[in-house]
Amino acid sequence: MYKYCLECDWQFDTAGGHTEAEVSKRAIEHFVETGHTVDSMRLPPPVVRRN
Repeated sequence: MYKYCLECDWQFDTAGGHTEAEVSKRAIEHFVETGHTVDSMRLPPPVVRRN
């Protein structure tokens, strides 16, 4: 999971060995401290299968 701020350069992800819970907690803390909007995406991106 990758979370990032839409208003500044803040970002945090599970690629560094952090759990999804830790990433979510940091995102909430960033929002509370700054009021900035945080978005997320899955890591790695899901595989799209076509028939």
